[in-house]
Amino acid sequence: MESVLQQCANTVEMLSSVDVATLGPLGLRRLIEGVQRHLDQVQVLQARWLQRAQDSGAHLGTGARSMSGWLAAQTGAAYGDTVNKIRLADTLGRSPELADAVQSGEVSPATATALFKAVVDAPDGEALSDLVDRVTGLDPTAARTQVEQWRLERCTESPEQREYRNYQARSFTYGRVEDGMISGSWRLPVLAAREVIATVSYLGGKPSSTDDRSTEQRLADGLVQLCAAYGRGEITGGHERPTVLVTVTAESLTGQSNAPALTAHGDPVSAHVIRHLAEDAVLRRVLTNGTEILDQGRSERFATLAQFRALVARDGGCRWPGCDIPAAWCDVDHLTPWTDGGTSDLSNLVLWCRHHHTEKHRPGVRVRGDAHELVLELPEFPGMPGGAVLECPPRGVATRTGSATKRRTPAAA
Repeated sequence: MESVLQQCANTVEMLSSVDVATLGPLGLRRLIEGVQRHLDQVQVLQARWLQRAQDSGAHLGTGARSMSGWLAAQTGAAYGDTVNKIRLADTLGRSPELADAVQSGEVSPATATALFKAVVDAPDGEALSDLVDRVTGLDPTAARTQVEQWRLERCTESPEQREYRNYQARSFTYGRVEDGMISGSWRLPVLAAREVIATVSYLGGKPSSTDDRSTEQRLADGLVQLCAAYGRGEITGGHERPTVLVTVTAESLTGQSNAPALTAHGDPVSAHVIRHLAEDAVLRRVLTNGTEILDQGRSERFATLAQFRALVARDGGCRWPGCDIPAAWCDVDHLTPWTDGGTSDLSNLVLWCRHHHTEKHRPGVRVRGDAHELVLELPEFPGMPGGAVLECPPRGVATRTGSATKRRTPAAA
């Protein structure tokens, strides 16, 4: 064992001797990616060793309650991180398919850890295999969305039982005064939470160049203003409700399917909840032909609200590969600029987050295809002759195939 640890030390020393100043952008990316893949493999090995040590009681006699606690105390690591190592090993042990995907690099250890609760509660092997296929190539954030959709589709509870369980789990907690401040937390079903967020966000005001408040501060101000308005007797309510945009297929809305809906923030919501919500909501139709949203023949320069709703249904969020910014935070972009003769038809409109909107308009970026089959060609950079080619498929409710959402294609050099 000592010789193995010494070899690890030698490897670290060799990596430290790399003169990164001599590496171009491509060389740096290859070095960083290669080391990360090795670190992922080492992380899996350590997780399995840690689980074996836990099962054999190796922490007994050290004063620690568990191997996770012992490792945190010995290394100064966060306790939550050491607990996640045990969860990673447990997750991989329950799913050989997931273990193989992590070993091959198709699924990262972080993504596998995000599947822990779903794997533990998996109804059968077939369902678990489907889940592994869904999360292949996804980061932990995108994987959690897939897990939630998978849970909704595979849930053994009745829709009413699940809705009641979630409702019973609601909570609002707060602690003691500390340095003149009180901290708290709340837990609500998705749509109720989005209604709260939309309300306090509206009252908190939109960010502007003259407003130096953070998002957290604006939301806090909105909550205080809401409560102050109630205290002054100014809240009458009942008719002007905050808007929560939800996209659902016609089949789920009519009860022919139980595929979950998605909010504009990417939250999966059960079909049962949406059908109940639809009884007291404004419904807008988005007509499609297969996975293609039909052109609505708009002649305005800027996208209308109806077109934005259609883009939420089709794109689901930022179209840039690997970006998880939800549709509610995205800009509407003309692939062919309006000033160059581009139309405001849906085939020429896509959603980008603000950062990737700027990237798309960088000099030298070329657009191939339309919004349904979109490919971006990035300009050349040192170490990347010819530039990168990015496939940017839509991922919204209206573009689902089968029961799963189509995964994004990774960027190719």
